Amino acid sequence: MRRARRLGALAVAVLAATTALGGPASAETVPSFHTSLDPAAARESVQYLVRTYQVDEQEALRRLELQTDGVKLDELLSRDRGAEYGGMWLDQGKGQLVVAMTEPAAAEPYLKAMPDRSGVRTQRVQHSLRQLTAAKERVAAKVGAGPEAVYLPAVSESENRVVLWERAWVAQERVSTRAASETDTARRATAAESGMVVSRVLANPNALSTPNVDLGFCHPLYCSNYGPMRGGLRLDMKRDDGTWGGCTSAFNLRSTGGGFPGKGWVLTAGHCMRTKTNNTPTQHNGNDVVQQHGIEKSSYPYDYAALPYVNDAAATKWLEGQTGRNRVLKYCRNGGMDSNGDTPCGQQATSVDEYITGTHKLAEIKAGWVVCASGTASSAVNYPDSVDSGAGAGYLVGTRCGRVLSTDVGINTDLCARPGDSGGPLFSQADHTALGILIGNQQSRSGPCQAGELNNYAPIETITTDLSERIASQGSKFAVITAPNG
Repeated sequence: MRRARRLGALAVAVLAATTALGGPASAETVPSFHTSLDPAAARESVQYLVRTYQVDEQEALRRLELQTDGVKLDELLSRDRGAEYGGMWLDQGKGQLVVAMTEPAAAEPYLKAMPDRSGVRTQRVQHSLRQLTAAKERVAAKVGAGPEAVYLPAVSESENRVVLWERAWVAQERVSTRAASETDTARRATAAESGMVVSRVLANPNALSTPNVDLGFCHPLYCSNYGPMRGGLRLDMKRDDGTWGGCTSAFNLRSTGGGFPGKGWVLTAGHCMRTKTNNTPTQHNGNDVVQQHGIEKSSYPYDYAALPYVNDAAATKWLEGQTGRNRVLKYCRNGGMDSNGDTPCGQQATSVDEYITGTHKLAEIKAGWVVCASGTASSAVNYPDSVDSGAGAGYLVGTRCGRVLSTDVGINTDLCARPGDSGGPLFSQADHTALGILIGNQQSRSGPCQAGELNNYAPIETITTDLSERIASQGSKFAVITAPNG
């Protein structure tokens, strides 16, 4: 906390690219809208759908385009049919976009404007998304929802209700009388919503927290001389007992205003800084890159660290002296539940950068979306020249794609992750957007991926909003760099 106060006013500018949809649409004549995707640009997402749902590449691409078109449909229905619109999600089992409506007929003109109308079905629900959001805000005010709160409400669009999530680990840290008072307040707030709100216990994710090596290209563990800092690179942190642990970089941040105008920062998970008070700089591939601490928290979903560079020279080398500062590294994953490191990934023999051009708010992220993540969890068995992050032998670094299972106060996916992947970026290839950073999983597994993986991501929106609120008195804001040279 003292370190955070010394950093003073920090803000990060999210330069998210947004889609202009024009003025309100007529209920009878909605202009057609559609985004065609380049299959090569979404190769990993296409391969995930082909492998998981046994569809051909054309069908996989159709589903990704339906996901992208769904973003625009969500914006139109929220704007024009808010009284009836209840949310949406992707049913990948059937290859359909499901649109929830209190009056399904109100959505029909908008669905007819989509070229893939047959890929969309409506589902009648009791409450509109506007009603659910209002109920969530009422409950949030009553329970004092925020970074230090025991209870956090979230809308569940697929259930058409609000869930009040209890962070039991936060309650255990409180004085018992205060926790009991908050529990009583939460019960009354839930009861006041006449069945629209339910209360559940939120699972706390298990935290997944080298010498110079040059492979001739930017590798997740070894990228010292190949362009800027980017998401998906290893960050090595020294513990107080002298050992080292590994986490993963997420996204580059930019400060605007306050005491650090135009300054660059690296985002990763806050729990990566636990048990570390020795002020040893955080390294990549044996190089001091960022400070050990910055502005940070470590209680899911408020689990993040914005880390400043160790000095101006490091900032110039890793960010300011480079172009294309909005990248995430893709390193090939190929075959089965995990990949064989000796198997070439199509045309991607080494690594490729995914350029991040925007972000999504948590409410915009829908169940069923195909998403990807990059991480650096590894074992010394597989990578003897790098810090062993505790992933277990046979788990290899790189990019994996999967599906959003649900959202609550975070983003829950079926991607595979291991210790060392923490802090890594979650992104969408369909529209090149930053979604969240990895916090942990629910299985405490080791080694190669298995069926039934489940992990949890802190939303970018939650992180940048909380960072900005912490320094609101300075008039500054935090955000992800989304312009090539931002």
